[in-house]
Amino acid sequence: MSDLNDHEKEIVQTIKEFLMKIGTENNILKGNLLKKEVKDFLINNPNAFLLGLISDQSVKAEIAWSLPYHLKERIGTFDFQKIVHLYDETKLEQVIKSKPALHRYPSRMAVYLLSAIKDILEKYNGNAENIWKNKTAAEVVKKLEEFKGISHKKASLGALILTRDLDINILDKQNIDIAYDTHIKKIFKRVGLVDDSTEENVLNSARKLNPDFPGELTTAFWTIGREYCYASNPACLLCPLNNLCEKNMEDEDIEGVKVR
Repeated sequence: MSDLNDHEKEIVQTIKEFLMKIGTENNILKGNLLKKEVKDFLINNPNAFLLGLISDQSVKAEIAWSLPYHLKERIGTFDFQKIVHLYDETKLEQVIKSKPALHRYPSRMAVYLLSAIKDILEKYNGNAENIWKNKTAAEVVKKLEEFKGISHKKASLGALILTRDLDINILDKQNIDIAYDTHIKKIFKRVGLVDDSTEENVLNSARKLNPDFPGELTTAFWTIGREYCYASNPACLLCPLNNLCEKNMEDEDIEGVKVR
């Protein structure tokens, strides 16, 4: 931390203390966000894990990561060979959009998920575990980014969950970035870590704050953004970073949303 200024040092200390406080509470597979049967399915089925990661877009984490389990329940199988034989994108979209819908964007998800299923069958011998088994973090992130619908943010999140929640032994954790999303970009700007919350700026800042494992910061910042640092009317007095927030919330405009 010798290269950090005093403000950055205080933020790192506060975030790590907050991480210790919340423990695994908001971890996808070790926390309380998902029902037990959903977590068990994701933990024991690498293919379900991959589809859950792909689904983690534009909906709450609870909805996204539950999609594979509910998809299996609806179609009666999670055998990828059977799925590609029985379903095209249109049919899979209908399954996803049937009420209650499994995702906010059923058409997009149908395309992404069917593409991933085919890639797993053709490139990974039908088993998504081959993406990360005996691989470095850099390799895992690169391979995940090759899937349609997986950005660098999602790939980083996937690598983080593999090592954090599934205890996959990945040594080069310095190559797992913070999972850049709305919550995280918002907080990095508000607390003065970046002037412009572009992905590049936020990733570089996180790498500076925690060079050995930038992705480790994800859970704390995500939780603060989800529970306190709202886009409008944030619960500043309850926020762990309240005393370190450099922005005047009355004057700030985040993504076109006037605060307070």
